[in-house]
Amino acid sequence: MLNNRLRLVLFTFFAVLFSGGAVKSQPLSFLADSVTYLWPTDSSTLLSSTFAETRSAHLHAGLDIRTWGQEGYRVFATRDGIVHRIGMSPYGYGNVIYLKHDDGSYSVYAHLNRFEPFLQSVADSIRFVDYRAAIDRVLEHKDIRYRQGDLIAYTGSTGIGPPHLHFELRTPDFKPFNPLLTNLRVRDTIPPVFRQLAVENLDPETLKMQGHQLVSARSTGNRYHFEDITVYGPVGLAVNVHDRANDTPNIYAVHTLTMVHQSDTLFHSRADYFPHTAARHMFLDRSYPILAETRRGFQRLYKVTGNQLPFYHSMKNRGVIEFENGSYPIRIIATDINGNSAFAEVTVHVRGYNRSQNREITHIPTYPDPPLLETSSLFNWKYLALDHHEPVLLSSISENIPYQKNEAPYRYVPGSYIEKKIQPGRKATLSTPDKKAWVNFPEDALLDTLQLRMNIIYSQNEIHVNFEPDRLPVHRNIDFNIILPEYLRDNPRLALYSVDQFRNRRFFLSSTNTDGMIRGSLREISSLVISEDNTPPRVGMPRMSRNLAGNHIIIVPARDPETGIDFERSEITVNDVRGLVEYDPEKNQLMYYNPQFRPASTNRIEIVVYDGAGNRTTHSATIR
Repeated sequence: MLNNRLRLVLFTFFAVLFSGGAVKSQPLSFLADSVTYLWPTDSSTLLSSTFAETRSAHLHAGLDIRTWGQEGYRVFATRDGIVHRIGMSPYGYGNVIYLKHDDGSYSVYAHLNRFEPFLQSVADSIRFVDYRAAIDRVLEHKDIRYRQGDLIAYTGSTGIGPPHLHFELRTPDFKPFNPLLTNLRVRDTIPPVFRQLAVENLDPETLKMQGHQLVSARSTGNRYHFEDITVYGPVGLAVNVHDRANDTPNIYAVHTLTMVHQSDTLFHSRADYFPHTAARHMFLDRSYPILAETRRGFQRLYKVTGNQLPFYHSMKNRGVIEFENGSYPIRIIATDINGNSAFAEVTVHVRGYNRSQNREITHIPTYPDPPLLETSSLFNWKYLALDHHEPVLLSSISENIPYQKNEAPYRYVPGSYIEKKIQPGRKATLSTPDKKAWVNFPEDALLDTLQLRMNIIYSQNEIHVNFEPDRLPVHRNIDFNIILPEYLRDNPRLALYSVDQFRNRRFFLSSTNTDGMIRGSLREISSLVISEDNTPPRVGMPRMSRNLAGNHIIIVPARDPETGIDFERSEITVNDVRGLVEYDPEKNQLMYYNPQFRPASTNRIEIVVYDGAGNRTTHSATIR
C-alpha cells in the first residue's frame, strides 16, 4: 500500500507526464504525512460505494460505509474541527454534519439518524422557532468544536436509504476528493471487472453522436476480450467496468482508465477529486444516452465538449478513434486505488472511411441533433383557432414567421414543433409562437450548442410537452413556463411530471400552479406531462414508538403515489401540542417529534397531511 507522500509524488508525476510537462496547481497539496484521519464509525471498515461512482444525477462524492442494515452506530470526528454547517432533511444528504479542520479542509458525515445530544439540541432549537423540520444552517459562529475521535452523531438512513454512513473529505476550496488518498484503508486485493464495451458512432463531419452498439466481454483471469468491431467512421469507446474488494459483494468505481494503441496512449483518466460545480458532468464522463436507456454507467474513453471534470491527463484527439482504413488492436487498462489492474483488448476494423489524413480534433459536440423530419413537414405552417374540443395544429421550424395573436386555446399535435439553435454562454428562450409556453435557458445552462425541438399536445385533462432530442444533461437548471388554457386554468390540482420514455414512467417535479400558470425548474431536458392529481394522500392509523435517542414519537403511515407527501405543509398535534413533522419517504411515514412530549394515559392525535398537488387528508385518532 502506498503511503500518503508517495501517492502525492506519483500524482504530481502523472499530472506532469500526461499534461505535456506543464505543472499545474495541485489541489491536494495540503495533505502531508503528518495529516492523519480516523476511520469515522465503529460500524465496519467495509464499503458499499466508493468515490466517483455513477449516481442518478451526479458523481458520488465520497465513501459509503456499511452499517449492516442497522442504524445507531457511533460516528466520530475524523480530525479536530469546528462545526461548519448542519442540515436535516428527508432528501439528499439527510441529517448531515460538515466539520471544518484547522487547515481549512472539511469532512462530511451524512444520512445520520441524529446528532450527539448537545448538537441535536442546537438543531432542535433552530427547528422549533418556526416548526420546520428541515434546516440547512452554517454554525461556525457558535464555535462548536470536536477533537479527533469525539462522538458527533449516530448512523442512520435519512435522505437516501438503506442505512449507511456517507463520508466525504473536501479540500479547503470545497472540492470532494477520494478519502482513500489519505491514510484511510480498506482491504482490496481484487482487480476490476470489465462487463461491456460501448461503441458510440460519431458523424464523420460534425462528430455528433449517431447511436451506439454494445459488445459483451469474455474473460480469462483479469484479462478480458471483446469481439472485433467494424466501424465506418470515427467512434468513441466507453466501458462498463467496476471494481471489487475483499469481504463484500458490493461493486465500486475504478480509479484510473487508460486506452492505448501499441505504444501510443490515446486516453488516460484518474478520478482523485472534482469540483462540486462539475458533479453533474458525470453525464458527460458517462455516456448519458446509454445511461438513460439502460441505467448502466459506461465510462467514456473520450472527452466531449463541456466536460469540466479534472480527471483527464492524457488524450490524443480527445480520445476519439479516427484511423485510416485498416485493423487496430486497442488495449484498455482499469486500475483501482490499491493498484490492482485488469486488461481488456479489442480490435477495431476501419472500413470504407475516406478521410485520408489525420485531423486534430478539438471539439466533440455534447448534444446530438434532433431526428430528421419528413420532407413534407418542413414547409408546412398552419395555425388554426378552434375551440378546445377540436385539435389545432401549430408548426414551424422558423423563429421569424409572423405571429398573429389569437386568444383561442391552441393545440399541438404530433409532428408539429418549434425548433431553435441555442448556444452556451448566452441567455435564451425557446417559446411557442403564441407565447403561451416557453423555456428559459440561463447563460450557463448549456454545456454546448444545442438544436432543440419542442412540441406540445393538449388533451382534455393533460398537456404533453415533448423535446427532441430528449433526456439531455444541463449544467444549470432551466425554467419551464406555460400559461394554461382556459378550460384548465382554474384547476389547482395540476402537477408537472418528467417522463422516462424508456421505462414508461412519470416522476413528479416540484412546481408552482398559480395565476393560471405552471412554472417548474428542470435539472435536465426531459419531456414533460402536466396532469391532474385529485387523489388525497392515504393516511394510516398512528402508533406510538421511541426513536433511537429514547424520545417518544408518533408514527403516521402516509403515502401518495402521484405527487408525494408535502411534509412541510403537514401538521400533527398530540394533546393540542404541536410538534415537528419529520418524514421518511423510504418507509412512507410521518413522525411527530417533540423532545418535551410525555405520553398521557389517553393521547388525542390530530393529523393534516398534504400531497404535492395540494390535496389534503385530515385524520383524528386516540392512542391509549
